Amino acid sequence: MTVNASLARRLLLYITFGVAIAILVTMLMQYSALNRTMEGLRNQNVDASLGNMLPIIQESMWAFDDSGVTRAANALLRDPYISGVAVRSAEGEISLNLGDLNNMSFTNLPPGGDRTEWNDANSLFISTPVVHEFNNSESVIGWIYLRSDDRLIENQVRLVLGGVIISAVLAIVLLLIGLYALVDRIVAVPIKAFTDFVERTSKGDVSTWVVQREPSLEARSDEIGRLYQSFNDQRDRLIEHEKELLEYRTELEATVSERTEALQRSNTELSESLEKLQIAQDELLQSEKLASLGNLVSGVAHEVNTPLGVSITAASHLTSEARQTQRELENETLTKSDLERFFHECLETGTLLSSNLDRAAQLIRSFKQVAVDQTSDEQRDINLQVYVDEILASLKPKYKNTPIRVVNDIDPDIALQLTPGALAQVITNLIINSLLHGFDDSTRPGQIRLFNRVEQNTLELIYEDDGEGMSPDTQKRMFDPFFTTRRSSGGSGLGMNIVFNLVTGKLNGKIRLDSPPHQGCRLIITIPYSPADATPEPTPTPDTAL
Repeated sequence: MTVNASLARRLLLYITFGVAIAILVTMLMQYSALNRTMEGLRNQNVDASLGNMLPIIQESMWAFDDSGVTRAANALLRDPYISGVAVRSAEGEISLNLGDLNNMSFTNLPPGGDRTEWNDANSLFISTPVVHEFNNSESVIGWIYLRSDDRLIENQVRLVLGGVIISAVLAIVLLLIGLYALVDRIVAVPIKAFTDFVERTSKGDVSTWVVQREPSLEARSDEIGRLYQSFNDQRDRLIEHEKELLEYRTELEATVSERTEALQRSNTELSESLEKLQIAQDELLQSEKLASLGNLVSGVAHEVNTPLGVSITAASHLTSEARQTQRELENETLTKSDLERFFHECLETGTLLSSNLDRAAQLIRSFKQVAVDQTSDEQRDINLQVYVDEILASLKPKYKNTPIRVVNDIDPDIALQLTPGALAQVITNLIINSLLHGFDDSTRPGQIRLFNRVEQNTLELIYEDDGEGMSPDTQKRMFDPFFTTRRSSGGSGLGMNIVFNLVTGKLNGKIRLDSPPHQGCRLIITIPYSPADATPEPTPTPDTAL
């Protein structure tokens, strides 16, 4: 009976609440309308009473009949809308105060003969002149003052509304009792019967449900009857579906077993493929390193060829001069001027040999250090600015005869421990990438700049150029493997992918692109850095480098 009582009571509560709001709104509207109606009725009653008593007061006042004035004033006071009356003669012989005006004095009479009305906070005042006609002329012989308290109107309104409210409450109570009985019979009782039916038929698993019928709901054609029929149809479908699901479950278990075995075989094959892919990736990375090293070798060889050629030519010239001087000495034709010229040639040739051999030694020293680092994954302490200078020296043949300037603005006091070969490979790939893509195969003038920032325990190595830049699509895919914009020119698309793997792997850092599209290239490489743990590496000298 809980469902029945709960539903009926809730509906009754909702209806009561709605009716109460409607009655409240109606009462407020009626209160406002009654106030306006009573105010109009008050004005009519006051005017009528005053019109009836004014001639009597006029005649009594002209005859100096105080008792007549008093009787007329009391008659006015008996009007339900008049709460106070005061009468004054023009000469002051008659002065009468009744009701609410008992304690008020009207010493200064208004000068004219017009009726006047005014309101204070909660009442209406009326002053009316008493006019007497004598010898075809009118004169004011006195004044009548009336006061109508607004509470008289409120009392009338409350009296009228009180009866309306009592009648409405009685009607609502009877209506709610009838509605409660009607809702309980038409809605709550059938719903409870339907709830009991659902609880009886839906206990346990779907396969154990018993097909039953509820006679009290079978014959209903309203919403509850349709709901009952829909539930039965849905229940029948669920029973059929449950039977089908049992069959599918058996088939599914067999299928899952087969797929699990196939998945295990696929996982084994994928693991083997992944190992092969990692081996191929390492080989590809090593091939890229060797290709880069080969390019350095060809560039350095070409660069070293010039100072060595000059040195060979100078040595040959010095040998020729020595033989000529020896012949002159053997023939005893050597003069002092010839000997002085020979010594001068020796000094100039020696200076030329020394400068060119030093230049070749510096190139070989820089190349040797970078080449050794690129074939080794060992960490060591380096001075960042000095090491970048060595990398740039080995790369100088690539941009020496181009309109491109490479600037190393790295702080000379930055010393840290890392894998130098990885850093050399990263900077090499970035510079080669700028020369090919940013400056259109080194034909455009521009500048490449490397500098750094130190923030807490990280070092930011910033690489930037003022070349053509990249489109938004290229920026999104620049680190993807095998992505290149120079496929037709033989580009492999591995350069920037190798840079990304070296920075995030060997250097244990991060790399990000920080430049607007088509406005040069700016890459920020962030690597761990602790100034307290870093030991600067001494700058190598020509004697220790070779």
